[in-house]
Amino acid sequence: MPRSKNYYDILGVDANADLSVIKKEYVKKARLLHPDNYQDLSKSELEIREKQMKDLNGAWSIISNPEKRKKYDASLNTGISEDQLLQTSRRASEEFAAEDEPPHKPVNQIASREEMQIRGFAKLMKPLPLICLLILIVGAIIAGLVFGGSADSGNPKSQYIPESGDLNPKLCIDIAPVEEVPCDGKEDASVWEIIGANEKCASGLSYEYRSQIGGGYCVLYRTKSLP
Repeated sequence: MPRSKNYYDILGVDANADLSVIKKEYVKKARLLHPDNYQDLSKSELEIREKQMKDLNGAWSIISNPEKRKKYDASLNTGISEDQLLQTSRRASEEFAAEDEPPHKPVNQIASREEMQIRGFAKLMKPLPLICLLILIVGAIIAGLVFGGSADSGNPKSQYIPESGDLNPKLCIDIAPVEEVPCDGKEDASVWEIIGANEKCASGLSYEYRSQIGGGYCVLYRTKSLP
């Protein structure tokens, strides 16, 4: 009977690998399994990809935590199955999120792709009243669409513009692992929609699976490349 894969097998790393190496492999595999890459697959094939993504996220949630990784490494010698450990980890994560999740704070920042290109200018204008800053940013976005439309016409995902009155993302996240962070310009992506498992993101947004909510985030990535 073949040996079942452990978390290190799922992540594609050696059991003694450094966390930075494991993180790099996790991000690479997560990008390959991203739903945007498999929109033309059949329903059964999509279900396989979703299960692989869940397994990958489950393995990362254990191995990226030093204390959980230590317990897991010990379990490899005691016969505790990965499924049992993953179920325990998921329950603990859900309980922690329900009890300790901090309230969302309003942010005064537009995290669209166009705004990322004028971030330096926006920082210089920060002392101005908020209404003036918003007017300048909206004007810059419109100008970018007018003069840069031909360059972006072949890539509709670069043209996402928030709906009128919805100028702030719902929250900001880092990708590896997926966790909420302050919207301070250092985040990996900004979240504009939160959807269920069978829903699709608006045009111009990318999907990030989030097991704790049974669905995912619709995000705009920063122009800075992930490590």
